[in-house]
Amino acid sequence: MLLYGLLALAALVIVFAVVMARLPSKDAARLLRWVLGVGGVVLGALLTIRGLAVAGVPLIGAALGFLGVAMRGAKPGSSGTDQQTDGRSAAPSRTGMSVDEARAILGVGPDADEAEIRKAHRSMMKRVHPDQGGSDALAAKVQQARDVLLGD
Repeated sequence: MLLYGLLALAALVIVFAVVMARLPSKDAARLLRWVLGVGGVVLGALLTIRGLAVAGVPLIGAALGFLGVAMRGAKPGSSGTDQQTDGRSAAPSRTGMSVDEARAILGVGPDADEAEIRKAHRSMMKRVHPDQGGSDALAAKVQQARDVLLGD
């Protein structure tokens, strides 16, 4: 009986890994938060019921944190007043960087597609990465510019 349970658990892990590999990273992260949140609440409740409240209660607290982040993970909608022709906002994003500023950092034009943005990002990161003599702040700005342009 224990063997069947372990086999079922292994099958679930494999299915979950395949699903996670096929999702975009943002969706995969959100799904992982949901799974960790629900699993943590269930495991914490089981530990607490079995008399291990010292481990169960903090686990429930951490799991509720995962669930809270997963539930508010939806991007706030834009008002539509600062929309450009491509549908993205010219105003600063919630990160504080505007689309125009992000384009200037990566050196891409307004008509750049995803492949061009990613190519420019890779090229820029090769120059500003801390392992190549750049700084963490410069690398973070380049990452932020890519995220703004790709809408992540």
